Parts: sequence; C-alpha cells; structure tokens
Amino acid sequence: MAGDTIATKLNWTPKNRQEKLAFSLIKFLHAAGFVKTFIVGGYVRDLLLRRPTDPMLDIATEARPEQVQKLFSKKGFRVIPTGLKHGTVTVRKNGQQAEITTFRTEGKYEDFRRPKTVKYVNSPKLDAGRRDFTINALYFDPISGELWDYFGGLKDLKAKRLRFIGSAKARITEDALRLMRAVRFAVVLGFTLSPKDRQAIRRSAKLIKNISGERVKQELDKMMLSSRRTFGLKLMHLTGLLEQVLPEIENLAKTPQSKNYHSEGNVFVHTLLALDKLEAGTDLPTIYAMLLHDVGKGHTAVKTRKRGRQHISFHGHQEQGEALAKQILSRLRFSRKDVEDISWYVRHHHAPVDIPKMRVVKQRRWLLEPRFCNLLKIFRADSAASIPTNSRGKTLPADMRLYQQALKLYQKVSRQPVLRKRLVGGREVMKILKIKEGPKVGQILERVREKQLEGKIKSKKDALNFLKKFQQKTS
Repeated sequence: MAGDTIATKLNWTPKNRQEKLAFSLIKFLHAAGFVKTFIVGGYVRDLLLRRPTDPMLDIATEARPEQVQKLFSKKGFRVIPTGLKHGTVTVRKNGQQAEITTFRTEGKYEDFRRPKTVKYVNSPKLDAGRRDFTINALYFDPISGELWDYFGGLKDLKAKRLRFIGSAKARITEDALRLMRAVRFAVVLGFTLSPKDRQAIRRSAKLIKNISGERVKQELDKMMLSSRRTFGLKLMHLTGLLEQVLPEIENLAKTPQSKNYHSEGNVFVHTLLALDKLEAGTDLPTIYAMLLHDVGKGHTAVKTRKRGRQHISFHGHQEQGEALAKQILSRLRFSRKDVEDISWYVRHHHAPVDIPKMRVVKQRRWLLEPRFCNLLKIFRADSAASIPTNSRGKTLPADMRLYQQALKLYQKVSRQPVLRKRLVGGREVMKILKIKEGPKVGQILERVREKQLEGKIKSKKDALNFLKKFQQKTS
C-alpha cells in the first residue's frame, strides 16, 4: 500500500476452527482480487499481548458488502446481512462464523452510539482512523503475515498505554460507550490512561447516560470479573463515571464510619477492600453483592456515642440496601434471578452473625439454603475488610471469630447430605393419611421436615413410620 510502512511480520498459523474459518475467508477474498483484507480489532491486540484471544474474529476488507454476499453465497456459506447499513456481513459455516466489514469512514453520529451514515473507502488507514483506541487499530494479513500499524498501536502495547485515536473528545462524542470501554480496557489489560485522556473522560462523563443499561452492564461485568476490579472502580470514581453509572456507590465515598470498627476508612474504602478480600473464582452475582452489600449505609448513617467514643450507626442499612440494590440492578437490566439473588445477599449479609445463636431447626434452614455458601464468602470478605481499633486508637486485626463459627456449622451440616433432601413427598402423605390434596399436605410435610432438621428423623423409613404413627393418632 503506497506510502504506508509494514510495522512488522508475524509467524501465524491458524489452530482452532474459528481461526481456520477466518483464514479461508481471507484466502477466498484475496483470490477474488480483494487483497486488502485483514483480521482486525481485539483478536490482533490479544494475539500480540499473548492473552487468550476472542473466539470471534473480525475481518475488514476493501470488498463491498454486496460483493462479500455474492462471493460467499456462491461458495456455499450462509451469509447474513447483520449490519448491512454499516457495511457488516456475517458469514457462517459448520457452526462457526465471522463478521466481515467493508473499509469505511463515518458521518455524524446519532444518539452518541452509531454513525448516521457511512462511506465505503479502499484505504485501511482511513478505516483505522474511525476506531476507538490505537491498540484496536492494528491490521493483520494472515496470508502474508504482515501487520499494519497506522497510529502507533504497537508502541502503546509495549508501553502498556491506552490512547484514543486522534481527539479523545471526538471519539467519545461519537460513541459514549467508549467512556466505559476505556476504563474496562485499562482494568483488564493492566494499561494506564494518560492524564489528558482521563480529563477528556471526566469532562464527558455525563454522556454515558445516553447508553443503554444493558451495554453499560456488559462493560461493568468484564471489569468486575477482573482481579483489578477495585482499580476500575477507583478509576471510575476519579473520572466521574461512577457518579453517573452508580451514584449510590459514589455516595459511599462521602459516608464516614466509626474508627473503632472501621479504621480502614469510609464506606467506599471498606467496599473496595472487601472486594479485594473475595476469594478467587467468586461468581459474578456474588461479586456484585459484595459491591452493593453496604449501599444502604449512605442513607442510614446516624452519629452517636458508644462506650465513650464517637460512633456512627447504620440501623436498617440491610433493608435499605436491598431496596437500593433492586433499583440499581433493574436500571442496569440484570436478569430477574440475579436481581433476586443479589438483593437477597445484600439484605442478609449480616445473617451469619446470628447463626450460632439460632435454635437447631432455624439454624439448619439457613445452613442448607443453596445461596448460603456464597453468603459466607461475602461475610468472610466483609469481616476481613473491617479493621477495628482499641480504646487508645491502636489498630487491631480483623475479627474473624463469627465467620469461623458460621463456617464450622456450615461444614458440619454439609457432611450430612441426608439433611439436604426431603425424605417423603406429597403423594406419600396423601396415600398413608388417606387425605386429599390441599394445604394440610404441606403442613404435614413441614412437620416431617422439622423433625428431620432436628435429627429425630434420619431416613425415609423413619419418615414413613412417623406418618403412620401420625395417621394412628388422628384416626
């Protein structure tokens, strides 16, 4: 390509089915005369960073959409005009697919998300100029092994630097989702954002409100699954994005805590520390529950005195937190099940405190709740992130005794699998007691369950004998 310089050459061989599909598609396009055809975007970036690559490969080409459709339809591929308005065609075969997009420049954007018009061009450099970050604008030709870099993406990869292409303000105004993508890439890749780009994000942070909750959530999910999630929340806080996306969490930075129980700092600082204390491999709903576990404190703080020291109480913050969590999760379009589970964790995140004091039936009901294992993870991290002080203000180790007590009880019950299953069903109750379906069946099943949790019924045989004796008493 005249006037351009090949940045480097890669020794690349397609290994998996997706890579082999992309390679064959590009070979077909080359053979048809469209030699300006490349693998672009995240796959190339991650390949160079030696990270796990995205299974979905994006292809950019000089071929027009109608030419792509005609070429691959003739060759027996399934061709779907998924984004024809913007020059994108999806090509499928044998369960694999790739998106092929024509080189383009873009007109004015509408709704801060998509261009109103596009203009097809023959230049990959012009096409690269419309992309978001330099590290996502690398063009790889797998046939020749040539890698083209028009905006210094390779230098930025080496320097672990995230940089907008051209004007950060222009890129953000075109597509406001780039505000969240910038933070997410910095978090997931371990890259830095320049002070200039941070300022650009801060000045434009309000634009994120033009983006749907679903799309914002997708970026948040990737960030929260990262081991650097707390860095991401701090970066959102510094750039003003947290105030726009999660104002309820931003409010926690203005909510102080008592130094006798929380010398680590305000509720936001405590929340970040608790997130860091979560064990590796924690699932996404539990991570979000940890983020939101104290969200109610921002609305329930009351200054008092306790044992002669200044104290801040948060009575009712669990219930207030549950209500706020439901609002936040609904706003971000979480699934109904996730809303239910996460808000349950928020409401009950102190429940393990009371477990050792409960009577055995109630205690075992809690310990056998399917979500209790994750609730324990939250309680453990919450306890480890609460740093008390003595009367002289000296920092003490986190108090993990209540967690250890709850854990031992949970482990003890977990070693008794018989407690997890109901020993008899409604049909057996109706048959033995000779009663019809109705509320009474449920009441009797509940009595059997209570006896089972008390340890007085230990097998199906015991349960059936209990029903027979019950039948004799009532007959």
